[in-house]
Amino acid sequence: MEWRVLAGGLTLAGLLALAYAALGLSSGSAAASQSERAVALSVGGGHVCVLFNSGEIECWGSNVWGQTDAPAGRFGAVSAGGHHTCGLRASGAVECWGYNRWGSADAPAGRFSAVSAGSGYSCGLRASGAVECWGENGSGETDAPVGRFSAVSTGWFHTCGLRTSGAVECWGDNDWGQIDAPAGRFSAVGVGGSRSCGLRVSGTVECWGWNEYIQTDPEEGARATLPGRVAAVSAGGLHSCRLREIGTIECWG
Repeated sequence: MEWRVLAGGLTLAGLLALAYAALGLSSGSAAASQSERAVALSVGGGHVCVLFNSGEIECWGSNVWGQTDAPAGRFGAVSAGGHHTCGLRASGAVECWGYNRWGSADAPAGRFSAVSAGSGYSCGLRASGAVECWGENGSGETDAPVGRFSAVSTGWFHTCGLRTSGAVECWGDNDWGQIDAPAGRFSAVGVGGSRSCGLRVSGTVECWGWNEYIQTDPEEGARATLPGRVAAVSAGGLHSCRLREIGTIECWG
């Protein structure tokens, strides 16, 4: 689950509640100074990573495979996966660390504009708009279709990309209909577990796939339906969240 932090960034202390809630933790720690400003937050299978305005990444939580041992240097983005993490260097190079049994941390050379770490694989968006994936491929989750995309998001065993046309296209495991993206135009897509969610250009959220815990139904599952357009959507293992333009967050599942 990944969020870009708005309104000039937050201190690390301001992000802990979100991170702990996503992981089901009650406490944690990170080595960065509390005075640094966080610009992005990514929650993986059992760990959390924060990107600060300095370009440094700090991670904490489960570290059995070294997934929280972020390398030094400046990054422009971070994505926490199941048991590994990937960062996008300012140069456009992708660097990954942690569990690497299936090659999920073996990022290919070259320049990327975005990266997303899944359960046992990773995908990057090339500057050309092509999606390139590496790692576990038991369900076809790394078999990215050709063509140009503007975003990519990884889950347990499936992947979704946002075409430059605004259409969402998904590939990989489809046991629960998680790659059956609805027609129409979207402005963002988020994949988590065995379902997918998209943000319509109208500012509404639509989800599809596994729904045992109402994680694909924002209107039924959200505890409070607040007014205002949605600015971002993110899907976790068994839940989903949306960020309103007014700054409020609603989650369901």
